[in-house]
Amino acid sequence: MAFAVKLSSLGVAITEGTIVRWLKKEGDQVQKDEILAEVETEKVNFEIVAPEAGILLKILYGEKTIAPVDSTVALIGEPGEDLSAYLTPKIQQEQAAGEKPLSPARTGQPSGGAVKASPAAKMLAKQVGVEVAEVPGTGPGGRITKEDVEKFAAQKQPKVEGGVPELEEVIPLIGIRKAIADGMSLSVKTAAHVTTIAEVDMTELVKLRSEIGPRWKEEGFNLTYVPFVIRAAVDGIRQFPILNSQMLPDSILVKKYINFGVVVSIQEGLVTPVLQRVESKSVKEIAQALDEISARARDWKLSLQDMRGGTITLSNPGVFGAVIATPIIYPPQNSILWMGRIAKAPVVRNDEIVIRSMMYLCVSYDHRAIDGSIAAQFLQHTRRLLEDPSQLL
Repeated sequence: MAFAVKLSSLGVAITEGTIVRWLKKEGDQVQKDEILAEVETEKVNFEIVAPEAGILLKILYGEKTIAPVDSTVALIGEPGEDLSAYLTPKIQQEQAAGEKPLSPARTGQPSGGAVKASPAAKMLAKQVGVEVAEVPGTGPGGRITKEDVEKFAAQKQPKVEGGVPELEEVIPLIGIRKAIADGMSLSVKTAAHVTTIAEVDMTELVKLRSEIGPRWKEEGFNLTYVPFVIRAAVDGIRQFPILNSQMLPDSILVKKYINFGVVVSIQEGLVTPVLQRVESKSVKEIAQALDEISARARDWKLSLQDMRGGTITLSNPGVFGAVIATPIIYPPQNSILWMGRIAKAPVVRNDEIVIRSMMYLCVSYDHRAIDGSIAAQFLQHTRRLLEDPSQLL
């Protein structure tokens, strides 16, 4: 019996992937879980593995072609096996509709020779379907940059009536930006968003970080305030577990494990890698994991496993000077935390005005599952721990 090799989304919101390279050819013997092909998507790159051992009988999507998620890309079975039962009209239609051969320029290798373009420029050119060799390069030595491709693609867009073309720029809604747009639209359409805000005195935590940060830096990783917020939130979730849940059609799924998504800003937009099972990690372990996964995100080296399974998310625009916000929940999660900037401000302590390092901490949540009183108590519990950070170590 033959086995279908599928292009799986592995729980990540993607709709298609480009078969970059087959590591096996038709007729090769393969073992179960052996890597068969490399796939590139708008979010991350990953590998297709063999579901069973056998012979790679048929490759349905060649290299440099685009296959839809959940499509059958190959068949594995015994030598000489009749595949007619598996090459059904449905599969053939699926292949005909989904397989999109990439032109030589879309693969970043024009017929005239190797093109001088950055990886981001090649990826964007492939996504928008422009000939990368035709794009004028403005980088060093004529190297084509991502911005060059964006401008070139915008010039090919239809003119907007009534506008001033030379004073307008068209930004293609593709890749990460499209994934963000789709996810945020879905969240706003389905969740009953409410935001609760707490003012946190971060003075003691600022002191603590200044003391231990240099020592941990010598060990090879940076210490930000994010690991402390995650650690405090984990304790808050233990007290109010409904924050770590998701909506189902007729029920609420409360998760006993905590996978914290952390929003990372990269040149192309935002990605949200996930720190797995943080409920069992210390602040130091969270800091190490965060530093490592953030670096891989900026280098475009995240795997699908890095992106899947988040149960709650933390965003930290405070590093860019943002003060307060009403963040949008990442579906299918039911809550998201948001950190504002930490700034010195006059506050009243013991009937006296003193200068303290203050921060706004926001939590947005789906009111269908989480009551405002619970969200407020969770936020205050988290605040108290951040104001006495020795409890977190």
